[in-house]
Amino acid sequence: MPTSYADSAQARESDRRWDLPNFGKQQHVDLFHEYNADDLAEREARRIEERASLKLRIGAVMAQMELICPPVGGSE
Repeated sequence: MPTSYADSAQARESDRRWDLPNFGKQQHVDLFHEYNADDLAEREARRIEERASLKLRIGAVMAQMELICPPVGGSE
């Protein structure tokens, strides 16, 4: 007498694995990071440096642009 797939040990094992909490899910460890106080302080210091650098670079570009295309009304 043949048995159905649902009655087989293979089917029961498959069902048991699918019922496990993390079966078939991949861990994405590289997507998440737990920052500690040192990491956060370092990020904030880097952000402040980048902002200061950005301010200088924008000033330099504005000066170049004013040489090529002086503002209307000028600085007379």
